[in-house]
Order: sequence, then C-alpha cells, then structure tokens
Amino acid sequence: MMLGILTACTSSKKENTKVNSESGDHIRMAELVGKWIQPVPGQENEKQGIELHGNGVATSINMHTLLYEQWEVSHDTLFLWYHTEGVKQVSSDIDKLLIKKLDNKSLTISSLAGNSKSNIEQTYNKEK
Repeated sequence: MMLGILTACTSSKKENTKVNSESGDHIRMAELVGKWIQPVPGQENEKQGIELHGNGVATSINMHTLLYEQWEVSHDTLFLWYHTEGVKQVSSDIDKLLIKKLDNKSLTISSLAGNSKSNIEQTYNKEK
C-alpha cells in the first residue's frame, strides 16, 4: 500500500492515472480516450462501439437505440452511463465493466452484473 501512495505522490501525471490498489495496475485515462469498435454480430462488415472523449462524455457508434452519455474509470472498472430510445421499454442505467485488458490497440471488458451468464468478455479495437 505504501508503494502505491509513493507512486501516486511522485507521478507527474497522477491526474491522468488511476491505480488499482490490489494489483498495482495503472489504468491511464488517456489510453481509454478514443473510438473503440467491434464487428456487429451477424454483420461483420459493419462496426459498432463507443467513443470515449477526454472530457468524460461518451457517445455510441452505430447503435441507434443504446445511447451512451458519459464515462468514468475507477481502478480497473469502467462506468458507462446510458439510456435507450426507440424501444418498447425505455431505460437508463450505468454499465459497470471490468477492464481485463487494455493497450493502445485493444480493450477487453466483461460486465460486473450479478448474473454470471452475462459476464461474457467483449473485445474492442481502437480506431485510428
């Protein structure tokens, strides 16, 4: 724990870094900013995903009923606020996603929902 405190105090970019106190992993906000896409299931030539802006705003890419609004990261968890439109049951909520892998090319996440059947990993590629 002391190492985490010292690292946070000595880092010149601490405002752009979240530290996972359990494993010491760093999730850099700047690495998450950008367009993250994946093929649309059943339509592999089409892409869908999310754009994470540096100011905390999130927008959906090619998803017209699921609209992302904002995002935040804490330790190894990505929080995405969203609402739905154009469907029978309109809703709004926050997706809580465990960041399993993050590098400058790909992002792998899984849902932190209580239902273990919904904890399927999804991988997104960073669009340049």
